Amino acid sequence: MKKTLVLIVIVAGLLTACRTPRDIAYMQDAKPNTVFTTPDDGIIRFQPGDRLNIRLHSKDEEQMRLFNIWGGWGGYGGWGGYGYGDGYGDGYGYGNQSAYTVDENGEIDFPVLGHVNIAGQTRLEVEQTIKNLILERNLCTDPTITVSFTNMNFAVMGSVAVPGLKPITKDRTTIMEALSMARDLDINGKRTNVMVMRQEGDTRVPYLVDLTRADDIYNSPVYYVKQNDIIYVEPNDKVKRNSTVNGSVGYQPGFWISLVSSTAAMITSVAAVIYLIKRGN
Repeated sequence: MKKTLVLIVIVAGLLTACRTPRDIAYMQDAKPNTVFTTPDDGIIRFQPGDRLNIRLHSKDEEQMRLFNIWGGWGGYGGWGGYGYGDGYGDGYGYGNQSAYTVDENGEIDFPVLGHVNIAGQTRLEVEQTIKNLILERNLCTDPTITVSFTNMNFAVMGSVAVPGLKPITKDRTTIMEALSMARDLDINGKRTNVMVMRQEGDTRVPYLVDLTRADDIYNSPVYYVKQNDIIYVEPNDKVKRNSTVNGSVGYQPGFWISLVSSTAAMITSVAAVIYLIKRGN
């Protein structure tokens, strides 16, 4: 009986060593037809230091020139004109030069209108604010305002395929989309402990997200990424061990020779136990 128990323990140990890791797959607790809710709408709202591009379109080119910043000489060839992008062709354009920075008071200095407070507003709300002010003052009869994000980013660091600054190009970006922009976590990334550092007022606040649990992802305050967020994917324990002097021993020939010898000894021991059990029976 004791010999049989020894064999069971050895076999169980071998099976445990070969089992599939449980912390690799995302959202393991998600079931079909499950409904998840998020804590907020996740829409980007402008704050001091943000940059945005604003352009006014109108049938009247004279009115357009009042509100759009000149982009400079567009060069020769093709066509030129007002407000059509990057100033292609022979003429001036507005395009990428019509960028505004939100100051510390949450305001932008817009042509003709002067200082306009847009702090806490979404992209669509800024469009409506500018349009309303122009119409109220009878400055343009048919204004169409277009607002887009300019040089607004978040950072992805750590164990991902392509770390670095990632641009904010739309009103909402989820943490899963943000990690996809970094081409996903690599196999050594710790999925159960992803940290997001967020600027809140004058402080940086860390949040932790477990990507293996859908409920944890969707209920997180950082499910939607904001401007200037820093997403850090921690390496797993294997990588941490290998980064040390003792951990790097796995790359030495002596390590593999020792491993082969230990494996051979284990196999010999198992064979001996099986032989003794059979002999006892």
